[in-house]
Amino acid sequence: MRRECGCSGRCGGELNRREFLQIMLAGATGAVFMRDLPAANEEQKPEVWQVSRGNLSSLPTARGYPTQTPRTYRGANLEYVLMPIGGIGTGTVWLDGQGKLSVWQIFNNDTEEPLPHVHFALRLDGQLYLLQTPSEQDVPAIPVIAFEGGYPIARLHYDTRRLPVDVVLEAFNPFIPLDAFHSALPCAVFRWTVRNRGNRPVDLSLLFTLPQSAERDNALDATPGYSRSVTSVPLRRPGAQAIYDRQTGRDMTPAPLYYLRHLTMPSELPGGWQQPENWRQIIEAYQTLQAGGVVLITSPRASFWGNLVPPWEVFEDFEKDSYEGWTVEGEAFGTKPHSGTSPGQQPVSGFVGNGLVNTYLPNDAPKGRLSSRPFQIQKRFIGFLIGGGNHLGETCINLLVDGKVARTATGRNAERLEPYEWDVGDLIGKQAQIQIVDNHAGGWGHINIDHIVFADESPVAMFSLIAALPQMRQALALRATNMRDMPSPPSSQRPEWTALGRQMFPNLNIEEWEIDSCLRLEGFEPGDWQVLAQWSDGTPLLLMRRYGNGTVVLSLAGQLPEGNLSWTQELFFGALGIRERGNLYLTEWHPRAGNVCVKTDQPDTRFPRWSALDELRTGGSAQGQHGAIEAPLRLAPGEQRVVHFVMGWSYPHVERFRRRGNLYYRWFRTGQQAAEYVLQHLPQLWGWTQLYHQTMYQSNLPPLMLDAITSQAVILRSPTCFWSDNGYFAGYEGSYACCPLNCTHVWNYAQTHARLFPEIGRNMRESDLLVFLHPDGETSHRQHWQHEAFIDGQCATICAAYREHLTAPDNAFLKKIWSRARLATEWLIRKIDPDEDGVPSGIQWNTYDCAVSGATTFIGSQYLCALAAAEQMALRMGDQSAAQRYRRIRLAGSRNQHAQLWNGGYYIQKPGTPAANDYNTGCHSDQLLGQWWAHQLGLGYLYPREAVRRALQSIYRYNFRYNMIGHLQFPRRYLLDNEAGLLMCTWPRGGRPDPFIGYADEVWTGIEYAVAGLMLWEGMVDEAVHLVNTTRSRYDGRRRDGVNSGPGGNPFNELECGKFYARAMSSFGLLLAAQGLILDTPAGVLGFAPRWKPNDHRSFFITGTGWGLFAQKRSTNEQREEIDLRYGFLRLRELVFQIPEGTTLRSASVRIGRQTAQVSVQTKGNQVILRFAQEQNLQSPAQVTVALRW
Repeated sequence: MRRECGCSGRCGGELNRREFLQIMLAGATGAVFMRDLPAANEEQKPEVWQVSRGNLSSLPTARGYPTQTPRTYRGANLEYVLMPIGGIGTGTVWLDGQGKLSVWQIFNNDTEEPLPHVHFALRLDGQLYLLQTPSEQDVPAIPVIAFEGGYPIARLHYDTRRLPVDVVLEAFNPFIPLDAFHSALPCAVFRWTVRNRGNRPVDLSLLFTLPQSAERDNALDATPGYSRSVTSVPLRRPGAQAIYDRQTGRDMTPAPLYYLRHLTMPSELPGGWQQPENWRQIIEAYQTLQAGGVVLITSPRASFWGNLVPPWEVFEDFEKDSYEGWTVEGEAFGTKPHSGTSPGQQPVSGFVGNGLVNTYLPNDAPKGRLSSRPFQIQKRFIGFLIGGGNHLGETCINLLVDGKVARTATGRNAERLEPYEWDVGDLIGKQAQIQIVDNHAGGWGHINIDHIVFADESPVAMFSLIAALPQMRQALALRATNMRDMPSPPSSQRPEWTALGRQMFPNLNIEEWEIDSCLRLEGFEPGDWQVLAQWSDGTPLLLMRRYGNGTVVLSLAGQLPEGNLSWTQELFFGALGIRERGNLYLTEWHPRAGNVCVKTDQPDTRFPRWSALDELRTGGSAQGQHGAIEAPLRLAPGEQRVVHFVMGWSYPHVERFRRRGNLYYRWFRTGQQAAEYVLQHLPQLWGWTQLYHQTMYQSNLPPLMLDAITSQAVILRSPTCFWSDNGYFAGYEGSYACCPLNCTHVWNYAQTHARLFPEIGRNMRESDLLVFLHPDGETSHRQHWQHEAFIDGQCATICAAYREHLTAPDNAFLKKIWSRARLATEWLIRKIDPDEDGVPSGIQWNTYDCAVSGATTFIGSQYLCALAAAEQMALRMGDQSAAQRYRRIRLAGSRNQHAQLWNGGYYIQKPGTPAANDYNTGCHSDQLLGQWWAHQLGLGYLYPREAVRRALQSIYRYNFRYNMIGHLQFPRRYLLDNEAGLLMCTWPRGGRPDPFIGYADEVWTGIEYAVAGLMLWEGMVDEAVHLVNTTRSRYDGRRRDGVNSGPGGNPFNELECGKFYARAMSSFGLLLAAQGLILDTPAGVLGFAPRWKPNDHRSFFITGTGWGLFAQKRSTNEQREEIDLRYGFLRLRELVFQIPEGTTLRSASVRIGRQTAQVSVQTKGNQVILRFAQEQNLQSPAQVTVALRW
């Protein structure tokens, strides 16, 4: 369910959605088997990323170590447990603590709604039991008593004390680190284990039901199952589109249908203009009418017919017959604004009104410049529509401040004008000028510009609606003396059919229409509207009108009868003039069109139909509306059997921000294909997933720390992320498009995705550096359209590029991106450190949705880390001059930042001129973020070690609160008053400025994990464990209402600006710190220096090519290391470990399996470096054992 996130950033909307696709008549009243759908247009794939596929030829093996029990939820803590189950970018179903699949998000939908008539059930001794906590339809239930939440496996235990059998469910989607393909399968596996604990044989059946008819697929051979199209269910949701069947479904006629549930201005809905769903439906409804379809509208508000007041100031709309107020130079612009398309030019579209700038006049040859009158910048955003050529500095629009280019944008070699914006918050108060330039005479040597606006909020969303809204209002024009929104209907009035309505809808009983609110029209003049239903006093209630080739059905009531789908269908049928009623289905090209297939590995499978659940007790009903798959079993006393239900799906057609399709459609055209593949490879898929799970939980890390590390991997497979057909991997900040897309300053914190699946990290860096990088090296801090950089995100891109190299198998990735990473580093230096003293200056936009000014270690530490990362990449690429330069600036910055910003207890800020949203003398929790990064990348200390530790102590002392009583969390609230957490920034010595840095009074889990991770690196183990335990205690399965983006409490869904927030993947940094990982995969270097229990340590480890379990034990004078490689391979040239302080190494030995390996030994302080005489190439399973003696 969409919710207002409350962020002050820009939650932009989707642009350039495909034209509304024609809906074809199809279908039948029985089961629907969707035919294979055509692949997405290859011409829309500017680049195609490949996905690795792991080898499933063998079954995994593992050595025995003690294993922790995953965090387990019982009683009240089962209330709000919901684990999404699905692959990377495939959509998910959510299994809850009641044992129900309570949310279905496999239909390319972002709603949190159940699919009705879905149950797991057990039939035993002639009785049917639902395998869930609540009973339904008088069918008794077997409740869940425990939910083991060790992601990616949910293990549910049921209360079967009154039955002779034990029942356990293990639900999962294959999750195999380093194998992205097999971790991105569109499926959910339900593994049921049933044991007869009685003293006599029992006959039982396990059932899995799905809505509507199910039909046996005759082609299933040895893997019985059924397929069906889950298509008509979403019809009642906002924005649903549909097809209908006429007789047998062979009569194919275009018939677009659209259901718009709430008709009001976006400003009146949660999220306002910044929530795409608020305005996108109006556009899509209008497109339906243009296509000759039917639009059904309910719950209109009078404000829709009011005046449209855009939340902006129009600086120039180019609607005059001259360039009044502008200075024209050259020939390219002519003497007045253009009216559209020039002869010989491709069609120009996307502009507003009748005029625009189009310098294709009469072709690309002329050049010129158009300069505006001077103005003072008073609002945060400047927006405009832009198209034409992509030539930096030559076909562009510039913002000039003090005569210099402060912002610029170009077209994309396309005639369509698209929305674009500049964030100019750092320039407010400055005198400025707009300059439009055409200085290119070759191909695409022209620029298109229209509708320049100034706004306090992102104007992009409004641009998307401004063309469609007037036409939609015209289609819905009502003549009445008065319109009133009524929160309740007139007490003395009842709805009744008109004669026309009764004729059109003989099957609908209007008395079941209970109306809770309505729009009342007084003095209504019908004109060409037909009144189908009215109040008893004659006031209209249900109207129909032809508009062009389309039809509008307008219900003035707040809702149609809920739970009666026939009302929706009948209104559509009536509008279409269809006498013979049938069923409604979604078009095969609709985002929610596709199919679900359920299969089982049991040979004697049955496929009962049913309408009422109790019918399944006796085998079902031949006339049943719904379907089930049933696996019968006979168990001898003490016998245990395992039954798998495998659900595959395929819903391939979707567009998100111009990215089409789902990657899994490359491999599986139908849900049946996906389910068959999973069943065929189920032993391996379960085995490797279970091995990852087992290896993780053989770690002896603190339980809630291990829970934080594992649980937040779900974000990668939540609605936060998608994987498009061409392999482009994308993530929002949080789920449901808040906020798009691959946001550099939020994903700055995320580590899980890039460590468990390094190719996803490389995919994102290629997008950052090879696709979206500006020509001058500036990154785009979002990727749904071209953006400027946020400075912390610029640093993060450079640091992450080095991380991706360290986790790559060789140097190929670095060679591919180095020149662009160097360009990004040079831009960063020019932007914030022009004097190259290593101290940031100027205005620096960042993840707190504001700019800081001057010198901080919040930005400064990230800058130093980016310089160190760029230095190391330069050295590996043989670029000595760049490496030396970056080192010089870095060393100067380390000295200068410490000298200027250290106050003896923590690092402060020295604001610049002009000031911004600063924190001055504040103690900021992010003041050492770059040091956290540096430790993970093996880059050493950026500041004096003692200062780093002292600053962490101050953060813990001043920013951690044991409750929020008396503290105003502003502007958003993520903690209840009785909960503890780490605030962003406090001012223990006073000096809080106004304005101050954004979100200072909030608590974010991603920051808490990052701070705790750095504490671990610095040996502050108790503080780190306490902080992590505090964070995870807020997500213990109990529902927490009253928090933003909530409810909260789901252990698999940490909140910030949206659900499943990407920043929480900083939790994986806890593992790296706890084990003190040292890694350089291309160089063959692997090492550990555990901070957590160095005397007896075990933890899951992962490199760029393999993973397994690392263990270290110390005795009086010996330290033993075991590297148990369980998956993949390792190429080793060097091992690195750490012995206790104050000891002197006497001997070292290394065994690979049972063979002794020859190594040379070097020590640096208490660090021990073991270099192999010959490179070691290990294939799993393999063991490395090291003995160090002192």
